[in-house]
Amino acid sequence: MMRHTSHLTRILAVSGVAVILAISAAGMLRAQTPGGTEHASGDFIPPRPYPGDVMKHWPAYPEDARAAGQEGTVLVKLRVTAAGEPVDIAVERTSSFVALDLAAVLAVSRWKFTPATRNGTPVDASVTLPIRFTLAGNASAGEDATSP
Repeated sequence: MMRHTSHLTRILAVSGVAVILAISAAGMLRAQTPGGTEHASGDFIPPRPYPGDVMKHWPAYPEDARAAGQEGTVLVKLRVTAAGEPVDIAVERTSSFVALDLAAVLAVSRWKFTPATRNGTPVDASVTLPIRFTLAGNASAGEDATSP
């Protein structure tokens, strides 16, 4: 587990759908270098999405999934280059609903990131982001919705 923690939480309600983004280095956010080593030292800072890009390219709740009452969490794994570009984006764990998985991957592919750094130098790093899709009527006290 990483000692450096960062947390970004936003709530967005659109057409009756609450959306929460929660990224936590101490919780679900896991960062790794291309060699696959998870970092625990204080000299490594994981990549972070630019909040403006996250809000601009928020995961849209697919209309068919909303109508069907589909909810779930997608774990999206990607590599953030030293230039802050997301690449090699894949679903690490499915929500069990293709529409939600695709919406999560599409949104993350449009984000820009502050790259990970090691000893102050930008480096490529892999990160896993949980994106939770929950319909507004089922959200509990601001904890549930869509989140990476």
